[in-house]
Amino acid sequence: MEPVIRSHKGLFEPHGASARLIWLDDNPPTCTMTYLEIDPGRTSPHHIHEWEHEVYIIEGTGTLVCDGKEYPVKAGDAIYVPPNVDHYTLNSGGPGVLRRIEVNPLIAAQSGGAQNDGGEGTGQVPVIRNLADLGLVPGPAQPVISTPEGATNYMTAHRCLGGNDNSPMHGHEWEHMGFILDGSCLLIVEGKEYTVTEGDAVLVPPHADHKWRAIGANKAAWLVFNPIARS
Repeated sequence: MEPVIRSHKGLFEPHGASARLIWLDDNPPTCTMTYLEIDPGRTSPHHIHEWEHEVYIIEGTGTLVCDGKEYPVKAGDAIYVPPNVDHYTLNSGGPGVLRRIEVNPLIAAQSGGAQNDGGEGTGQVPVIRNLADLGLVPGPAQPVISTPEGATNYMTAHRCLGGNDNSPMHGHEWEHMGFILDGSCLLIVEGKEYTVTEGDAVLVPPHADHKWRAIGANKAAWLVFNPIARS
């Protein structure tokens, strides 16, 4: 069993549609991942649908609009947009692009996505948590958005390695999906080593023995998306 490792670099076309980092062709059990850059003054698609979004702002600042209410967002924000909420993200933060990833349950891709321009929502408030405010440290994955925040399909967690750190080799019945935020490290799956670096999306299949290992004194940080049902 081999992991999927795919970078947005060279995959995303400037001013284009979302790039598919992890998609249905990769056979993800729980969710997909896309990458998007929003130009100044532009927005992500404006729509409403029955599934949730989990979003991470990699770079830039802007405004998340949910059911007509505005919420400032910035680099480092992990965001939970509830289902049945009219929403879009506006790059209102200056001359630079707003870079983000978006994770959706499989139904979003299987149904072809929301085919509308918004509508009347429930008014449920999004959750916005900035990684810098959470006191994150090297070690096991630390939850960022999970069931207490309303997540029902998958959780967002943060994981980082300090210099010379290793995680134990392990396997489980659920998959890992991740996005490398900073640095680089080795991902070892079924005894084979893969180098992963900033901008890489990763899908480790269920039941595959795997571990993460630092490369010398290098540090690395990434987001992990695990199915809620793993617990």
